[in-house]
Amino acid sequence: MSSSVITRRLAIVLILSLGGAFFYATYNAIDNIVAEQSRLQQEAVSPVYELVRDELLRPLYIAETFASTIDFTATMDSPEFDEAVLLRRLQDMEQDLGLRFFVASELTRKQYFSDGTTLDLVEGEVAWYFEAQAQDKDFMADLGQVGDVHLFFDVKVYGSEREFLGYVGVGMHLQEFIDTFDQYKARYGYDFLFVNDQNEIILTSLPELVVTDAHIPRLESLEWFDHGDSSQGSQDSEIVEVDDEDFLISEYGIQELGWRLLLLIPLEARQAQTTRSFVISAVTAVVSVLLLALTIFYLMLLYKRNLEKKAEVDVLTGLPNRIFIQRYYDQLQRDGGTLCAVIIDLDRFKTINDTYGHDAGDRVLQAAATVFKEVLREQDIVGRWGGEEFVMLLPDTSVDTGMAIAERARKRLESLTIELRESDVSITASFGVALGPASDELLADLMDRADKVLYEAKENGRNQVMLYREAG
Repeated sequence: MSSSVITRRLAIVLILSLGGAFFYATYNAIDNIVAEQSRLQQEAVSPVYELVRDELLRPLYIAETFASTIDFTATMDSPEFDEAVLLRRLQDMEQDLGLRFFVASELTRKQYFSDGTTLDLVEGEVAWYFEAQAQDKDFMADLGQVGDVHLFFDVKVYGSEREFLGYVGVGMHLQEFIDTFDQYKARYGYDFLFVNDQNEIILTSLPELVVTDAHIPRLESLEWFDHGDSSQGSQDSEIVEVDDEDFLISEYGIQELGWRLLLLIPLEARQAQTTRSFVISAVTAVVSVLLLALTIFYLMLLYKRNLEKKAEVDVLTGLPNRIFIQRYYDQLQRDGGTLCAVIIDLDRFKTINDTYGHDAGDRVLQAAATVFKEVLREQDIVGRWGGEEFVMLLPDTSVDTGMAIAERARKRLESLTIELRESDVSITASFGVALGPASDELLADLMDRADKVLYEAKENGRNQVMLYREAG
């Protein structure tokens, strides 16, 4: 296979490999971006779940537990009922859990608070109690306590016959939520809106929407919010503009409360994170492709060189073959200088093949190759020209030095004996030497001159070295 064919095939392999690597790297980069988007989304949502759990569901669960432990009938419908004892119990619970507790009794028509105060439940004056009682819900979350707004979690209490006995619950000061929201916003950079089933904004990190005694903001008052059909979940995720800044607004349901949470994430920060992720993924993909390309190129180069080396080496003797000798001569032509060429032909080699067989002939060729390599200098080469012929190229070599090297090879070979079929066989060779300027002559012409004197050596009795001399 020619070098050009090998090169073309390796180029095709390289292109296909790079194409596959590029598509894989692109797919990997996109996959990383999607994963990063998912990670960012999870990073945004995870603290929200933590916030809901710690700030909203915890008081709710405490209220439900409180409701299951208090016995209204035994506590309040008893001649020994002592309000002071109940108030002290509520105070102890507030100190232990850090929450505001209350009991609203239908039996006494009074509300008892953990701060030690009481309130008469008079219809027309205490609206929440009678409104909650009329609703077909066992739990509600509402705002209360004028002048010191709290969020209360109220749990309805029934008797053994499912008769209504009153409410128990816990409350948290609104400012506690606002302080917590500020911490989350400072840490994660996004805002919250908690909306009840009446579309009232009960809790929020947006200062302009915080509940006051006189005002509970409603969701429909927000110009930037596309109200749509929120009951069908149409507000799952959307980009909105608030004060000339883009936000991604996502909606999450809080099933336990019947509320919705609107999460506002600034797109600028999110896009910066996504861009950074894209740049990292793109750079990683490019570096991976380049490294793969370099690796493939290097491996193909090694493969090509290995093929070329195999194509330039004689399999039997391990010496360079005619292809390599020609390439080496081409290099010497570019370098200039004088060149001594020696062509060698083993004497009576056909007789050895005919007498001892081709395997014996191969052993003779290998032995001769070893001798020829041993007599050369570092810059010289010897190769198998074909059949039983060898060629030496001796760069920057005078006639006398070339003749001396050839003579040394002749004597070393003459002294060698090879055991063939239990017989010691000696071999000899004839040598033709020619000198010429490498830059001005083709290798074929130089070999022709050396070949002429080689045949003269054979005609003159073989086993000798002869030098080509110009007639004149």
